[in-house]
Amino acid sequence: LWPTLITVPLLACLIALGNWQLERLDWKLDLIEKIKIRATQSSMHLPSESHDLDQLEYYHALVFGKFDHTKEVTMYSVGPNGEPGYDLYTPMILIDGRSIIVNRGWVPEQIKDQNDRPSTIVSGEVQLSGLLRKPWSKLWYGPENEPENNMWFYGDVDAMASQMELNDYYPMYLYADKIDSDNGFPVAGRTEFNIVNNHLDYVLTWYGMAIVLVGIYLIAHIHKKED
Repeated sequence: LWPTLITVPLLACLIALGNWQLERLDWKLDLIEKIKIRATQSSMHLPSESHDLDQLEYYHALVFGKFDHTKEVTMYSVGPNGEPGYDLYTPMILIDGRSIIVNRGWVPEQIKDQNDRPSTIVSGEVQLSGLLRKPWSKLWYGPENEPENNMWFYGDVDAMASQMELNDYYPMYLYADKIDSDNGFPVAGRTEFNIVNNHLDYVLTWYGMAIVLVGIYLIAHIHKKED
């Protein structure tokens, strides 16, 4: 009796976990397909409404405005060759009066200070295209942002806008596209689309464990009857 009482709920749990991962697999495949479609579409003008950020993420947007480099902040980031450095987050004042925080790209650690990279300062009105990206929360093991030291580790757009003293700001970031003719800094267009999808492995693991459990249970009962 006891083996059955233990096996049945454990089997139900394993099957439930397998079903859950199967649902997650469908969700991830759908997400990957959406990202591929959105990222390859032509740039659109920045939407005026931004209630559902999930529906806007990874779309290309085209904006017109002027950078305010006096309010630039830097976020720790690993560069193209694994070199430590920082992504430059600069507010752009749009021609309609709104603001949007632009990730203009990565610079190595030794030129974090603006004074050491005057060529990265863009003056006057510019036209810019990039990917819309949602803000994100701190990882449980990650450090806290330190606005007072200009050290950022995760994308809290509200805190960043507060630090920049922005009022009417867009609740998403714009990750600037790479400019083919620009071989210097900042290095833009680094968004990666190789999204990890291990859900099929998890599905096979949970269902496989369920099959093994049933096998062990049947073998144990067969041996018990023979005895």
